[in-house]
Amino acid sequence: MNTRQLDTTRSFITPLRYVSLALVALVIASCDATGSAGSAASPASVASLAASPVATATTTVSARLIAGVGGRAQASPDGKWIAFTPPQPSGKGIPWTPAIELHDIDGKLISSVEVPVPNWTWMPDSSGLFVWLDAPQRPASLGVLDVSGGSARATGLMMSSQTLSRDGRWIVAEYAAGCCMSITYPEIRIAPRGGGDAKSLVAAKTDARGVALLGIDAADRAVYRDADQILRVGLIGGTPQVLGSIADFKTTMAGSTSPDGTVILVRGYEPQRWYVIANDRVRMWDDSAGEIVADFQGERLLFGTAARWIGSHTLLVRAPSGELSSFDALTGLPTVTRASLRPDDIVLAHDHGRMLVARGKSSVLIELATGNERDVGVETLSDGARTSRAWALPTGGFILSTLTATYRID
Repeated sequence: MNTRQLDTTRSFITPLRYVSLALVALVIASCDATGSAGSAASPASVASLAASPVATATTTVSARLIAGVGGRAQASPDGKWIAFTPPQPSGKGIPWTPAIELHDIDGKLISSVEVPVPNWTWMPDSSGLFVWLDAPQRPASLGVLDVSGGSARATGLMMSSQTLSRDGRWIVAEYAAGCCMSITYPEIRIAPRGGGDAKSLVAAKTDARGVALLGIDAADRAVYRDADQILRVGLIGGTPQVLGSIADFKTTMAGSTSPDGTVILVRGYEPQRWYVIANDRVRMWDDSAGEIVADFQGERLLFGTAARWIGSHTLLVRAPSGELSSFDALTGLPTVTRASLRPDDIVLAHDHGRMLVARGKSSVLIELATGNERDVGVETLSDGARTSRAWALPTGGFILSTLTATYRID
């Protein structure tokens, strides 16, 4: 049984697939990729990971509270908007209808729209939000709420690994059948972004496990798993192309696509194992290159299925001693930095060479080039990233949202 990420503003521990499936053990065998698998980066190419960072003192930098925006907010990918759902009033018998408030980046209220269910996430191009239209015992019906105005409208798709084509014309998502603990995913479906009928893009070869959408690549092709094979197909249709296979690939976590779409990472569970889909090949991640720094925020919280991308196809990797390198996932080449992470640090966001890190109750800025650290001055709860989320702004700086408030950090 597969598990997918779903996002929600009501809880940062968002259900994968849905709540009753979040605790299902996901098993993937630790095995070498077969078929057209390529070779991993050599240990020699990552020897610089062992370099020692510069020890630096921690200084403090102030964060600005964004008035009018509460906690559990989300910044749009383009850095122009902040959205959040005001919490339900406490006390018995108080009427409440969930809504999504849209604010500009400085906190000015732009609009407030009522929604059936207060679960939603930004679309990749910031043109709107994916919203739940119901709350069944399987993935919800997928709606779209446009930034330009109006109410949420149905797409005919489901809230399961939903994403947008790179040209912004299509919404792609998995289709779920069945109920409760007996859900299967027989199809990947597609619908026009501007409205129109949904249709099947690919169907599973077997009913046992179904298909799993892993991402949309740079050429607007859906990359997906069907049984043991990793395939891709154009969004306009056609014959799927086999990229490789992974033996005993019984379950799939969500894929993690690089910003430029040239690399897609997939993580297994029990044992936790990354696989790399790049250069028309599938291969197992070489652990000698270091540990991929995962995104443990929001819907990624339970398993850390997204990589912390810091460039077009570059991600952060950590040596056993904590030293960090930027790793080009397309060429397999690392570049050592002067920064390091403590064992319990969780990277919340990356902005132009700076990381915003949750460290216990504190939020800390770390510069990759120098290793310098600055305390942001925002106290989170004791479990750090589990109660805080952050987004890097394209123009520089961060938006940090805790359970109760939202801040701008420059």
